[in-house]
Amino acid sequence: MGRRLSVFLYVPNIIGYVRVVLSVLAFSKYWDYTRFTALYLVGFLLDAADGYAARFLNQQSDFGAALDMLTDRLSTGALLTLLSHFYPVYASLFLGLIVLDGYSHWLQMAASLCAGAASHKTSSPSRILAFYYWRPVLTVVCLLNELFFLTLYLLRFLSVTDAARGPVAALSLLCAPVAVFKQGVSAWQVVAAHRLMGATRGRSA
Repeated sequence: MGRRLSVFLYVPNIIGYVRVVLSVLAFSKYWDYTRFTALYLVGFLLDAADGYAARFLNQQSDFGAALDMLTDRLSTGALLTLLSHFYPVYASLFLGLIVLDGYSHWLQMAASLCAGAASHKTSSPSRILAFYYWRPVLTVVCLLNELFFLTLYLLRFLSVTDAARGPVAALSLLCAPVAVFKQGVSAWQVVAAHRLMGATRGRSA
């Protein structure tokens, strides 16, 4: 029992709790774009920190992996929900991305469990996913993907007379192709996970 409780006090998991608090604080003040942006960005940077802490301190755990993924999916999903409200013409697209993001990651985790893999990041034989989950690529893609959605949020508040609007719009255009790539990877993740689960069933039959 003591060992089970100690997992909840792992440093990376404590960082995860802080991320949850920051996310709640950010979305509770979503109309204050400066505060929201600051809180959201700090929470996103901590997403990278908890992974490094887990590896450096040898405090990796299934609970921490689930907490990290759930926090990622919920924070991104909440931001996409805001965007669907701010840009109603594209509401179906943003809401569809929430479903794609959540389903693809859940299915990939389920497939990795069926295959007996240690992590959903290493379970698929797909070269595309192997490239995507290579840590430098994963870090850059996730960062630019979140920045793309965040710039869309900011553009909703910045008028054409604001000096910051030009740089934010330029950053949005820079991040857009990476965001499209990220959604394509998520779609491919669904296909690859189904294939992996099918192959696993075939071996166990």
